Amino acid sequence: MIMSDFRKIVFIAVMLVMCVCLSAQEKPAAKPQQPSEEEQALLQRLYQAQTSDNVTEFYGAHKTYSSYLEQRKEWDKYYRTWMNLVIYEVNHKRFHRAFTEIHHLTDDIKVRHQEQYLYLAYMGLGFFYNGRNQPEMGEKYFRRALRGIDAEKDPVAVFNAYLSLAQSLSFKRPAEAMACLDSLPQQMLQNPMYESGVLGYRCIIANKMNDRAAFYRYFNKYDSIREHQPAQFNAANLEQVMVCHHLLQKDYQQAIAWCDSIEVPLTATELRINVFEQMGDWQRAYRARELKDSLELVDERESMEQHLADFSHDIDLFQAEQKKAETRRVQLFVVGLMALAIICLLVGMLVYRHKKNLRLKEQNLQLQEARRRTEASQAIRRAFVRAIQEKLKSPVNVLKSYARIFNNPDFFLKIEERPKRYKDILSAARSIESLMDPVLDSYTKGSTGITDEEKQICISALRSPLLTLINTAELIIDSNGQIPHDEYMQLRNGVSRDAYHVATSTHQLILFSLYGDDVPSHKQDWIGLNELARTILDSYDLQPSLIDKNRKLAIEFRTTVPDDVMVNTSPPLLYELLNCLLDNADKYATGGTVLMSCDADGEGTYAISVSNEGPVIPAADAERIFEPFVRLSADEHSLGIGLPLARRLAVSKGYNIILDPEYVKGARFVVTGI
Repeated sequence: MIMSDFRKIVFIAVMLVMCVCLSAQEKPAAKPQQPSEEEQALLQRLYQAQTSDNVTEFYGAHKTYSSYLEQRKEWDKYYRTWMNLVIYEVNHKRFHRAFTEIHHLTDDIKVRHQEQYLYLAYMGLGFFYNGRNQPEMGEKYFRRALRGIDAEKDPVAVFNAYLSLAQSLSFKRPAEAMACLDSLPQQMLQNPMYESGVLGYRCIIANKMNDRAAFYRYFNKYDSIREHQPAQFNAANLEQVMVCHHLLQKDYQQAIAWCDSIEVPLTATELRINVFEQMGDWQRAYRARELKDSLELVDERESMEQHLADFSHDIDLFQAEQKKAETRRVQLFVVGLMALAIICLLVGMLVYRHKKNLRLKEQNLQLQEARRRTEASQAIRRAFVRAIQEKLKSPVNVLKSYARIFNNPDFFLKIEERPKRYKDILSAARSIESLMDPVLDSYTKGSTGITDEEKQICISALRSPLLTLINTAELIIDSNGQIPHDEYMQLRNGVSRDAYHVATSTHQLILFSLYGDDVPSHKQDWIGLNELARTILDSYDLQPSLIDKNRKLAIEFRTTVPDDVMVNTSPPLLYELLNCLLDNADKYATGGTVLMSCDADGEGTYAISVSNEGPVIPAADAERIFEPFVRLSADEHSLGIGLPLARRLAVSKGYNIILDPEYVKGARFVVTGI
């Protein structure tokens, strides 16, 4: 991230003016002399003219104050005030005037034999070349200024020179710029105003160097001064430092907010480009870059117009003084050449930026095409999964129905009816088996993909009980009713357990694949919240695999929400989501009650919770259980996809689902934002 040229110069100018105002207090050898009332009035007039940006008033105030200092031979203040004029011209991009003032300043120092102040002329040239985007030349003159300063007598000047040199180096050699800041006189940094200004500049350079540790080391000190010593805090570069800080935190909204607080449009636009590019928002970055180009062109045009106006003014003066036609033609020729050079440079910049904008447009079109292809591919994949879902709907329902019927110990099946019933089960199981590979392949082509290890988990958790179900059904069919009753009942219980497991796991795996691309789903209907919850709970059957004669399990519904409360949702998806939670609660309950509750969550929306009484999930696994194919126990052979599917369905509806850490009787899952 790079500051705009204008803000760089403003920063140095602010620091220099601050040093001028405090220079008398930095000299321990003499007692500080308070300025007279007349001088204070002149200073106040100069300050008001400079801050109001009234050019005519500023020039008049500057001339009056300089004459006052010249009469009293206060050369230190006199030449520093002259330098303030140079900085004023550079800040307003009147480079010709600035260069002329530097030339006059140098001549004046030599005529008065005040060579100890020549370093100010070199400082002026450094600011001049930095303002012209020639940091190498700026570095050259700032180093010359350093060689001409008596460090012991004038630490303020040393401070300004090193700070200005660091500014020149930061363009292309940020590491050297940081080292230059390390050379600043330490006694100057004891003043919070100086220290905070330097720390802010260090933060900017550290961010440019991608040195995260250094950035936070400087930022913590910088922010501490800002918080605890606001009256002495130098806020010259606060907005840019805060943009760097929030970008490192990936807090893009705060970074944009700080960009919006910057009063200089070009600087704010440059920082927004960095934020949008780091966000990956290339469309907004492209628009911001177009705005930046437009602002730069306006700035450069105004600068060139002022530059040409200054040249024309000088030529008119020269004509009035010399009255020589030949000299006039030479000067006009020179001005013409410079104007032509500037115009050619501008045309070249326009051509370059046009080509760059074309490349950005091409890249943007490529990104849009890539997105279109991705969306088309995802749409095709989802259509394929839906086709498989339709094919599996009937066999899955068959297995669930038989699992529910065979789970009832009071249900008896005549021997002659067994072949027909178990052939239905066998046919459904084989249908699922034939579509198993396409189901897994459909998931591997989703946005998250599937690893070989996860595929083996699917095979182990789904194919094994599926083959067992097929073999058991074939065994019962081939027995022709010759299996003893007790052995048959054991086989029937196994068929019930495996049928339920295969049907549920297959159904969940298809849904997980279908919603694997994190595509938001539309809220389709308004329905009563309590009505929906009761319907889901009334239609839920306890899992055959967990039915235990020694386990007494009840299902209960509670609500603090009035029955007339309606919610906008997609009932089928919410039905699947809550069934996943009920399956999980039923599976791991050791007894007691599986409870579903409806409550208001305090934000104008509602929450549904499902809890059981049983093992408590460790806090370390509170998020891990929502990852697909995760099983907390090595002895567990489930698919491990119920809770991940529940969260994926919740996200697709804009809801949130968490494990309640305050519930200690078992596990309670809460869906909020309904």
